[in-house]
Amino acid sequence: MRSPRTLLGLADAPTDPLIAGAWVGAFVSLGSLLRRYLPKLDGRQLVLAVSVPRRDYVAALIGSGWMLSCPAPVLEEPIAVFEASERSSYLRAVTDRLIVTGQFTKLEPHSSGPRVLTGGKLLPADRYLAVTVLDGDCESTVGDVPSGGYLAELTGASASWLERLAAPPMDLALVGTSKWLREDLAALVGDGVSEGASGTAMGTYVLPFEPRAATWSTPIISSARLGEGEALPESCAMAILDRYGAIRYLNDITTPIVVCLVDRSVADESAAETIIEARHNNSQPVSIVEELHWRPPAAVEALAFTVAL
Repeated sequence: MRSPRTLLGLADAPTDPLIAGAWVGAFVSLGSLLRRYLPKLDGRQLVLAVSVPRRDYVAALIGSGWMLSCPAPVLEEPIAVFEASERSSYLRAVTDRLIVTGQFTKLEPHSSGPRVLTGGKLLPADRYLAVTVLDGDCESTVGDVPSGGYLAELTGASASWLERLAAPPMDLALVGTSKWLREDLAALVGDGVSEGASGTAMGTYVLPFEPRAATWSTPIISSARLGEGEALPESCAMAILDRYGAIRYLNDITTPIVVCLVDRSVADESAAETIIEARHNNSQPVSIVEELHWRPPAAVEALAFTVAL
């Protein structure tokens, strides 16, 4: 696996400096703009094709913008969640330093204040700052609270960072070559100015599903698994299809928004042909600049249209 790279100035992204300097802001903002456009679809599906010189990091950047632009979750007070929980409840509980996920066991009185045993960890209840009830069961896991870093500060998500870690949106899926997508999510984003700052991995924002992760959101689905009939979660509102291996299944995707990343470093017209075929299927054009309010950076081309679901 590639070692993590710092992306602002894009130290291992496209080597052309004109492309590199513009990619972070442009693609993060695209993710945010797509979420803003979601309520305007009125039952139709938006297909956005983005043609890039290289596919590196693009899905991770768009996904980061999508996740960070989600409205902050409104959660009950932690003590109220603990009081209402039963042994059959599975919780994700966040302190200022730890994410504790797993089965709730008990809330017990103590001379210094109530203590809670959840996820196999016994702590004072007032240590927890954000708690949510999970839909299903999971193994007990404890992880560190990651820093929100530059992008969370830039987008205002840092103000609700712990709540976002406790209850992230479950409405994004990445489809493509799993190894490449995970390597992209390991890349670090910083402000490119602060000395000594190492940056924050984009996986901190996208929260890819991992078996032992304390918090997760986004499934990474290989193109082969999609071809074998694996369905995207019903909660998904946007799917990013990375290269032709994923784009070939465009007609099988029913999420409200589909982003198709066409990699021009590969001499294959199949992805473009699939998208053009979908465009001819009773589609309605969408203006990238006037309706999505996005301006592609240099060397990037984009096409958008809606189709009936």
